Amino acid sequence: MTSDIVTTDISDGVVTATIRRPAKHNAIDLAVADGLCQAVRTFGADPAMRVMAIRSEGPYFSAGADLHSPLFPDPGLPGAAAFRRWYREGRGSLHPLFDAIEAVEKPVVVVHQGPCLGGGLELSLACDFRIAGRSALYGLPEIALGGLPGSGGISRLTRIVGPHWARWLVIANMQMTAEQALAAGLVHEVHDDDLLDGAATRFCRHLAALPPEAVAAGKLTIELATDLDRAQGRNVERLAVGSLVMGPEYREHVASIRARLSSRNAEDGLNRITRSPGHDAS
Repeated sequence: MTSDIVTTDISDGVVTATIRRPAKHNAIDLAVADGLCQAVRTFGADPAMRVMAIRSEGPYFSAGADLHSPLFPDPGLPGAAAFRRWYREGRGSLHPLFDAIEAVEKPVVVVHQGPCLGGGLELSLACDFRIAGRSALYGLPEIALGGLPGSGGISRLTRIVGPHWARWLVIANMQMTAEQALAAGLVHEVHDDDLLDGAATRFCRHLAALPPEAVAAGKLTIELATDLDRAQGRNVERLAVGSLVMGPEYREHVASIRARLSSRNAEDGLNRITRSPGHDAS
């Protein structure tokens, strides 16, 4: 599960996929997209892999889509032909990747050590958790080229931060620092750059230690509830909770907690008796 462009390693239930194009500021081309697609497919199919972390090498997380790749229309082709090739060979290869990240019923964490722009931000918006270093910087510069984010970035961004900040990034072509992104709800945590790797690793291990069936149900329920009205969302929530509480994992956890509480209550009762006034403990 390793290539020159996207490498993977596994530790403590966490699979880390690392984009390695530092000389190109980790710009996303078809090789990067294909490597990440393969990593996500393997992650989804292997129950031993509980969490995926997406990282990159070098000072940039990603400068966006590679302008020299088929991710952009060929200016030498007529309009309709360029669009058809672009959809089949270019953007059409990014939508399945981002959709697969959303659809896999396990948490995906992305770690930003530096600027995260264009397609790099669109990739990150498909992930469940975004952890940033203070050197991270966010932007969607497509409008300056006369275009717009074309791989689901606008819809995902608006769902996450609302139309207020979506306008700021997409229409005004403004950038956000890590602290601004945290305040807007774009990222979940910001850490000093030298502490980022350790903090992200601890968070991924924390996720990996949680009950996997409950995590999967939680991810799916939140995704469905976002797309439904309030009443339907609550029905989906009830169905998810009902299926979990009938399962062995939930019952085992509850039985364990009850046993600990029973033992603690018995011990507390004995302590109260032995400490009661006038009681002779000899």
